[in-house]
Amino acid sequence: MAEADETPRREPPPVYRAVLFDAGNTLIHMPQTAEETLVELCHQLGAFIGLDAARGAYLQCELYYARNYLGYTGDPGAFWLQYHGEALRYLRIDDPGGQKAAFLSCSFGQVGIWQAYPEAERVCSCLRAMGFRLGVVSNGPATVADLLSQAGLLPFFDTVIASQAIGIEKPDPRIFQEALKRMGLPAGEALFVGDLYDVDVLGARSAGMQAVLIEREGGGDGRDCAVVRTLDELIPLVGPTSGM
Repeated sequence: MAEADETPRREPPPVYRAVLFDAGNTLIHMPQTAEETLVELCHQLGAFIGLDAARGAYLQCELYYARNYLGYTGDPGAFWLQYHGEALRYLRIDDPGGQKAAFLSCSFGQVGIWQAYPEAERVCSCLRAMGFRLGVVSNGPATVADLLSQAGLLPFFDTVIASQAIGIEKPDPRIFQEALKRMGLPAGEALFVGDLYDVDVLGARSAGMQAVLIEREGGGDGRDCAVVRTLDELIPLVGPTSGM
């Protein structure tokens, strides 16, 4: 009687039909920090502040954002006026009519503040040519699609989901599941790419997806997931000979 073959069977690599991305610091970024931009804009308003003051003001803005943005359904313009008003109040810059807050809101929303990473358009185009559907799931404002449009990337995506728009944020699996539902895909056929392990990788896994961590500055060694330095490195991971 022939001995049974005890060679362990290797599971075939997953076959993906879609790649979903985080937005900020994955596809798009601010070449200049928010604090540096705030310093320049305040100088234009005649308020000559330093970086330390700008950091404190930006922190106040972000605290307001964290407390209020999720599920906000009011006028987006009013939200950002209040957001930037927090910076002005911290800096003790008088703005009784709200014109200075409006200036900051308008300036931060201008084309060029958020830009695509150099390889992002090329990689999205390549993935599309390979037959993949693409989507975005972002812990961000309802205007994420506008930021992607300004960066020249929006046409590549079948769906863009922002946490503010649906009242759920990563790592909650429901926000990933909503993206999969809109794209008509099971979790096993979509790969997620993001820059935050606890938010993006663990969140995607909680929804049944595989995930890739992008660590542009390195430091991802020892992670229990695939790690890339640039989006270009995704191509061999999702190709027909993928070993993920």
